Amino acid sequence: MYRVVGVLIASLVVSAHATTLVEPPAPIELPTIDNKTPITLVAEEGFWTDYLNEHIVRDFTKATGVEVTVHTASLSDMYQLQTDSMLNGMGKYDVVTIEAGWAKEWAANGYTIPVKALIDEYDPQYSASLSQLTENYYPALLKILSYRGELHSLPYNSYVMGNHFRQDLFEHEGEQEDFLAKFGYPLQPPMSLMQLKDVAEFFTRDAGKALAGKRLEKPFYGVALMSGNRPHVNDELSSILWGMDGKWFVPEFRGQELIGFHLRTNTAAALHAAQYYRDLTAFAVPADESFAFLEAADALRNGDTAMAPFLYNNLWAITGEVNKAVKGGKLGITTVAGGRPYHGAYAFAVSYDSKNPEAAYWLLKYVSSFESQLAYAKAGGNPCRLDVVRYLIDSLPKGAAQRQALISSYQSDTNWQRDIHLYGHFTSTAMGTIYPMLVRAAYRIASGEDIEATLHSLSVQITTLQNLYGEEAMLAE
Repeated sequence: MYRVVGVLIASLVVSAHATTLVEPPAPIELPTIDNKTPITLVAEEGFWTDYLNEHIVRDFTKATGVEVTVHTASLSDMYQLQTDSMLNGMGKYDVVTIEAGWAKEWAANGYTIPVKALIDEYDPQYSASLSQLTENYYPALLKILSYRGELHSLPYNSYVMGNHFRQDLFEHEGEQEDFLAKFGYPLQPPMSLMQLKDVAEFFTRDAGKALAGKRLEKPFYGVALMSGNRPHVNDELSSILWGMDGKWFVPEFRGQELIGFHLRTNTAAALHAAQYYRDLTAFAVPADESFAFLEAADALRNGDTAMAPFLYNNLWAITGEVNKAVKGGKLGITTVAGGRPYHGAYAFAVSYDSKNPEAAYWLLKYVSSFESQLAYAKAGGNPCRLDVVRYLIDSLPKGAAQRQALISSYQSDTNWQRDIHLYGHFTSTAMGTIYPMLVRAAYRIASGEDIEATLHSLSVQITTLQNLYGEEAMLAE
């Protein structure tokens, strides 16, 4: 027996604008599951977890009779917490959350069950529609999440980066004239990293100076950077490195076969990116060890900065409040300078040691459905399904913060589609262990420590971890 569950879908469709190009699919049908063993889902603490508990999980349990516990954790703790459980076959978590960089590592270790295997076992009538499912996500993102051409998880919360900026400042005639006089080219949201540094310098001003014709009562900064001792500092530095056509390490292929990696942390490009990031902090909102994405978003919302140039697009609901919080404020969102933002999403997967894999599969399918993703997006989230993305782009007002964020994310994925497989960051099966080393190195660089020594240490760490935990070794030059 199946029960149709629609999460707010009817009211959302009715309230959409008159002409919508995307026709919403029928609501998902959830079965009555005989195995009532409760399951546990892991999710990052914050808005998404709250929404899961209050809406999606409640409706899933009502339809299937299976109780779901949502275990919250910070991003810093989530990797080790889940890895320890699966490594030891503890069966603590049925649906695990994957940061995109961990996907290949967990799949290679057998921690996660392929989506196709779950469908064949528990939902065989859906097998013919699998291609429609997998084609309905950002293409570059699916390349990151797939292992040997097979998808082990479904993404639900996109955090690809964009440049969130004060559009009202960029449109101010006086600021445009002053910028042109100083730098010799028009003021616009920066597309190159050179332009980003120029704009950051231009908008950094002391209290008492004028900004858009008004006297500043407090200092104003060109950028807000996520430069605290948190994972996100690496995402910024990596985006800068990739925007300079650099890489931390690169894969080598023989035909379609991945045979190993070459180190690139000891190159001039890495040194240049590190020095650039250090220099950019001179124009940034003062940051302590805890300064990360929420602090950067708040700085823009509160009128303390002109740009959060490498901010996750799922923060549009916060940065969009600048339109009300600052008189005359107007948010704009575009792609990051350099065009290579940190790309990824949180994705759900069913663990190999799940106590109730059937219920875990149906929860995975439910949280990934059109109605769940659309309801989540309407509540403030950033979805990964392209039919939901298109639906929102069609139905939201042109200047809406969420619409701008979705367009930015879509464009960034397009920029990555052709060659994301040529970056070790997105092809290594050891990224879960390498990533923390990148974080530590990025924070040391942002904090003023010796750049060459930091990069040398990082080179040793990446080589060691890739050789210990990766399926392919670091190759000799």
